[in-house]
Amino acid sequence: MPRKVLATVAIAALPLSLSACSGNGSAEGSTSAAPSGAASSAATTSGKVQIVASTNVWGSVAQAVAGDHADVTSIITSPAQDPHDYEATAKDKLTFSNARIAIVNGGGYDDWASTLAKGSDATVVDAVETSGFDSSADPFNEHVFYSMATARKVADVVATDLSKRDPGNASAYAQNAKSFGSEMGKLEYQAKAAGAAHPNTSAVATEPVVGYLLTDMGIKNITPEAFVEQAETDAGPSVKVLSDTEALLTTKKAGLLVVNGQTSDDVTKQLQSAAQKAGVPSVGVTETFPQGVTTYAQFIGGTITDISKALSK
Repeated sequence: MPRKVLATVAIAALPLSLSACSGNGSAEGSTSAAPSGAASSAATTSGKVQIVASTNVWGSVAQAVAGDHADVTSIITSPAQDPHDYEATAKDKLTFSNARIAIVNGGGYDDWASTLAKGSDATVVDAVETSGFDSSADPFNEHVFYSMATARKVADVVATDLSKRDPGNASAYAQNAKSFGSEMGKLEYQAKAAGAAHPNTSAVATEPVVGYLLTDMGIKNITPEAFVEQAETDAGPSVKVLSDTEALLTTKKAGLLVVNGQTSDDVTKQLQSAAQKAGVPSVGVTETFPQGVTTYAQFIGGTITDISKALSK
């Protein structure tokens, strides 16, 4: 998937609420999962099951299930790094080779991780396959990490796989997965309540990153399908398609603009400008944890709060 220019700082400077905050490029202080390659040497000394995840979002789900009984390493930990076009390092390859469980997003989102995982001896947890969504749909939204139902399913699979690797702690893994599921249930309720406070709201998104969360909130995504398809090409959306999308904001048919806080281009800036002039609120989101976020619940809960606040302005 062709990607836009990484511009977290530039977007953050614009007048919109951002779940995206510029990260420090390290997992330290963000999750208990180690930075890329940092836990590889521990694989032979800790005696714990080694888990690797393509991003800290999925790493945090694994950590919630593993607790202190397994070591989790997340490869991508910075919101300044685009997971789509990341190039794996030698340390990353070693981390995957030492892992016994590997969690990838799948669906073409992190092919580099899927390739490393398939080349290792690890049990592979593919989030898109686990989600139950029809990945053959066109277009398919691969950003399943914004689906709380999918996160719950991944947690359950990780608990099962960990129990096979470490049966002595099976009851702890099962309980942790159950607790995580309960937390997701509360967040799903929060999402519905937040959406219900702003009924009949429609949104335009520069990228389909939070599509599943918008659905959970009852917010209709009216981004033209042609815009979604053309925005992923090198040429970008045509003049007509961009004009039609912009009109949804200027006429206030859309009550919210959702921007990927990790990428930007002239099209994004044009839509942001149109939204600002029309008084349509904008909110930024990220594909990995913003600085200061340490758990999946904080990641999703913070995004729900940001969207709710933006709609309340």
